[in-house]
Amino acid sequence: MTPSRHAALSVFSTLAGIAVSLPGVARGDAPRNATPAPSSPKAQGAPAGALPPPNVIVFITDDESWLERSAYGWSNLPTPHFDRVAREGVLFNRCYTSAPSCAPSRASLLTGRNFWELEQGAFIQGWLPAKFPRLPDLLQSAGYHTGYTGKGWGPGLLPPDAPKKNPAGTAYNQLKRKAEKGMSNIDYPANLNAFLDQRPEGSPFYFWIGSIEPHTPLDPDNYKKLEARHGIKLGDVTMPGFVPDTPEMRRTRAAVQYEICHADDDLGRVIETLERRGLLENTIIFVTGDNGTQIPYSKATPYDWGVHEPLAVMWPARVKPGRRVDDFVNFADFAPTILAAAGAAIPGGMSGRSFLDVLLSEKTGRIDPARSWTVTGLEWHGELPPYSSAARAIRDERYHYIANYAIRPANRTPAGRGAPAELKPGEIWEELYDCETDPWQLTNLAASPAHAETKARLAGQLRDYQLQTRDPRATGDMKLFDETRALVEGRKKNNYQD
Repeated sequence: MTPSRHAALSVFSTLAGIAVSLPGVARGDAPRNATPAPSSPKAQGAPAGALPPPNVIVFITDDESWLERSAYGWSNLPTPHFDRVAREGVLFNRCYTSAPSCAPSRASLLTGRNFWELEQGAFIQGWLPAKFPRLPDLLQSAGYHTGYTGKGWGPGLLPPDAPKKNPAGTAYNQLKRKAEKGMSNIDYPANLNAFLDQRPEGSPFYFWIGSIEPHTPLDPDNYKKLEARHGIKLGDVTMPGFVPDTPEMRRTRAAVQYEICHADDDLGRVIETLERRGLLENTIIFVTGDNGTQIPYSKATPYDWGVHEPLAVMWPARVKPGRRVDDFVNFADFAPTILAAAGAAIPGGMSGRSFLDVLLSEKTGRIDPARSWTVTGLEWHGELPPYSSAARAIRDERYHYIANYAIRPANRTPAGRGAPAELKPGEIWEELYDCETDPWQLTNLAASPAHAETKARLAGQLRDYQLQTRDPRATGDMKLFDETRALVEGRKKNNYQD
């Protein structure tokens, strides 16, 4: 066993084994995020007392899986600013995006809904319908100064029936910097400064910082810069156990990791800006990524490295530092959490559930017994017939069950996973992984008689939740999804030239 694999087993086994004495959520129990949002924000735990409403920063990277940050104990990558947020706030071990694809992932975060509830917004290169309330607009109505820099929602079209503005809000992208090869020239921290300069006196603010790193294209010489600037040689690069350990893959991993370091440096400048302006104390900072790292069997797949995201949150005025939380949180939970913290009303249509109580708790480990599982999935990420990445997955503290509705492209389906050559209409093919004994998800247990009961339990739990949230894959009402898929496939064939 290689050292990196041994370390991963240790990390995954520790996390999977936490709170095993707590009861799980069995089929028929209330879903984690199905509790209707109350009409009164106080019921969601809105802060009381003399403090004004908090400021909010959402710092989100583009294509980063959860273990990339050194705070999680697997990677040797120097990410001191993420680690500071984790150290002075809360590190979440089980944060999951709704979908391992940029646009639906970001749409879920902005609307407080599962991606499949968002109609055309469930697809990358579709659009997010204006009928779904967005977090920046809701906060603006509550008196917040709002905006974003870098990558907001997207890529995709703007709604045909709404003002031509990114769903992430008003853009602050004017200030540029000299860019390294393969990276954006948008100066995110400088644009934060410009945004704050325009803030009305006394107004709380919400600002989304969408780092375009570590998305491709990547400079092929990044591995040299990673060694020169951060002391990590190719032989030191951490390698997930599901990809081949080849020189080429190590260079790819090093290129990604160098850009993660770059994004972490930007995070440090953001924190420095808040400190210099005296704003850090009452600002909630969320640091996460939108979907998995761009390597095989990660991004655009339902596996853990596609949907499991880093998350650290600090709020010096209210959150006890140095805590590590094992509750499952989903991107659909972010909007209601932020609205609750702001004391703003939460729309009743949000299927996400605020985890503000978890943030404000002084406990570590498992806090909310109901947060013992989450659901993710995907409809489309650029593949063309005969392939489709449509799937739904449920993840609990030990197992990961995946229902695939079609045949995925080979670069998203590792060999030996039991994928059939073709499917009949209405058929699915299943995957089941024991993430405690098999952290890299190498062995599909879906056909194992010893795991039949576990598979049936998770499949039933998943379907119950899909029906409760009106997932077209469960209700059978696929007309809009089929039409949207035809639209985005057509856009791809036309190289997205509308």
